[in-house]
Amino acid sequence: MLALFNILMKTSEKLRSLRNKFNLKQVDFANSLSVSPQAVSKWERGENYPDIFVLKKIACLFDVSVDYLLGVNDEERDTFEATVFCSSLNRFAQKGENLSAKELADWTNIVFHNMTETVLKYGGIPVKYTGDGFLCFFSGIEHRDRAFKAVRDIDRINIDKGLVMLLHAGEIYFGMVGHPDYASRDIYGDIVNKSFLMMDVFSKRVKRGIGITSEVKDHLKIKFSFNKPIQLHLPRLKDSKAVYQFRK
Repeated sequence: MLALFNILMKTSEKLRSLRNKFNLKQVDFANSLSVSPQAVSKWERGENYPDIFVLKKIACLFDVSVDYLLGVNDEERDTFEATVFCSSLNRFAQKGENLSAKELADWTNIVFHNMTETVLKYGGIPVKYTGDGFLCFFSGIEHRDRAFKAVRDIDRINIDKGLVMLLHAGEIYFGMVGHPDYASRDIYGDIVNKSFLMMDVFSKRVKRGIGITSEVKDHLKIKFSFNKPIQLHLPRLKDSKAVYQFRK
């Protein structure tokens, strides 16, 4: 019994530490695992613990081993594989010409609210809003498929004609950035940089739609129809990248 109690306490400490490291609320953590916030609260208090299936999902979410969560070893990686989702609203500046600053903010909040709720439904982690853009990521089990289902739902329910979304996958770093008194969570990595650069070019090539890279498309478990790839030239990197546009 004492050994089991020690495992429970180590697991609860690990879970609380990981959640705080990534500045996740208990409800965010719960949504990403499709469990209730009450379950997360009990885990962190050591009153209960996740079953092995959920432990595997948590390990994938934070890219750590199950042994690490159980306190068997202390190995923890700083980066992990994820699908990055970024978006842009075409004609955002033009829309602002006909609205007051408050009206523009209210309209943007409606768009972001619907997008965020859908992302949470599929276990995504919202990162930040940047003017007319939204950045989030999906990690863990089948993160590419969950990300793609999210953007498809967003595209279907969002009535704005200028919404452009892009998915790319690879290794990212997720943590707190900035002065300790004003820090906020953010993601870094080569794929994050390329996602923003691709979005800038892609949003100028299409009026609306979903674009995904081969790093996402080639690993989807469910096959979908895509148009021929658009070759995006990225002048800042002196490189180019193929993006596939989803065919409805």
